[in-house]
Amino acid sequence: MSRSIEEIRNGHRHGPVTSFVNQHNVEQLNPFVLWDHFHAEGLTGTTGFGFHGHSGVATISYPVIGDIVHEDTDGNKGTLKAGGVQLMAAGAGVLHKETVYPHQGATDAFQLWTLLPKDEAEMGPVTYSLAQQEHTPLVTTEDSETKILVGSHDGTSSPAKHSVAITYLDVRIRPNGRWHHGVASGQSNGFVYVREGEVTVAETRLDAMKLGVLDRSDSDLSLTAGESGAVIMVALGQPLDQPIISSGPSIHSNPERLRIGTHNIARLSGSLRSRSTTH
Repeated sequence: MSRSIEEIRNGHRHGPVTSFVNQHNVEQLNPFVLWDHFHAEGLTGTTGFGFHGHSGVATISYPVIGDIVHEDTDGNKGTLKAGGVQLMAAGAGVLHKETVYPHQGATDAFQLWTLLPKDEAEMGPVTYSLAQQEHTPLVTTEDSETKILVGSHDGTSSPAKHSVAITYLDVRIRPNGRWHHGVASGQSNGFVYVREGEVTVAETRLDAMKLGVLDRSDSDLSLTAGESGAVIMVALGQPLDQPIISSGPSIHSNPERLRIGTHNIARLSGSLRSRSTTH
């Protein structure tokens, strides 16, 4: 039996960002608690987000046009080239800064957040890693090309490691082509996002810039592209058995941990301001 779509989301656009998860539906896709599409054209310089804080979550950045330069208060720095993937687990609290360098005035990028497991990573240390495009595996069939950002597909695994059991894929499907993914046991929550073209999942058509929430099951996922083909993103994950308490930038499993995470972010912000005024 194959998966089906139980809800289609159009997203909420604010500036160059379209968001598909909000406070009202944040529990539905556990362990995924944010999915943002960042798209802008006609830029004449860099763009992005200055220092801001998170705790209790992992952020997964994936630029498809333009590069992202990362810096955080734990001392991590790196340049993520277009087509690569970056993971940062915020643990008990971190500030980070993402500067986007457009390509020919345009940028197109995605950010996915997951919860962190309450017993080890939620209040743990900050971790940071990236895998450039040349290190992300590509599985090719007659009908499709599947880039494995995190997790595994058809026996091939990404070098990017995460403390949560997820699969995160970028898939290009030829016109009228079929694509199939054997879902890992327990990865019962997830979604399909159409970047270009259209796909049909079971009997539901999903058009460009739409997110389809999958039914809760770890059955395999099969879909068919339309006459112009399709480019899709797929995220599948094993839900974490813990409460979800969100302040927006921080998400924790109980109020006390949220208080500590928020306090840590405020402390780091104060230290950053102090350093900037003394230089």
